[in-house]
Amino acid sequence: MIIEEAIRSALEYEHRVRDTYAEAAKAVGPPDARRFFEVMAREEQGHIEYLLDRQREWQEKGVLTAAALGSALADEGWTRSATEGLQGAADGDARTSVVEHLYVALRLEETVSAHYRILVDAVEHADAERLFRRFLEIEDGHVAVVQAEIDFQSGTGVFYGMQEFTLDG
Repeated sequence: MIIEEAIRSALEYEHRVRDTYAEAAKAVGPPDARRFFEVMAREEQGHIEYLLDRQREWQEKGVLTAAALGSALADEGWTRSATEGLQGAADGDARTSVVEHLYVALRLEETVSAHYRILVDAVEHADAERLFRRFLEIEDGHVAVVQAEIDFQSGTGVFYGMQEFTLDG
């Protein structure tokens, strides 16, 4: 796959997921849920800026460096506070709204992760492969965090993919 095409497609996905989080932040009522979606939107905006820098670098210099790419999710303190904040974020209809937005985000994050898996295999440039592999790691982390929030908010007793309790008692 051509590097320009790979970066362009990655940017399209990053814009979609950023916009999804930004829209959810505006739509949900509970402040902690809004904060979660805002942080995720900023994270995705950082991805966009990073990819635009790589795109400029490739176009201007013909090189692609897999410069360090951080993630808010790498900060265990943020992840824990976001999770704890959402745990008490909403009841009833507000909780349903948060969960609905989380499901939309989950499906999109899964789609983005799948796209990065394809890019890792499709690009024939070692630096591009490293770049997209890092994005894959981060997006897989997003999938896990969003799924954990869904698990908690839905009250099924599953959290981070593990059965914490059963509804049978």
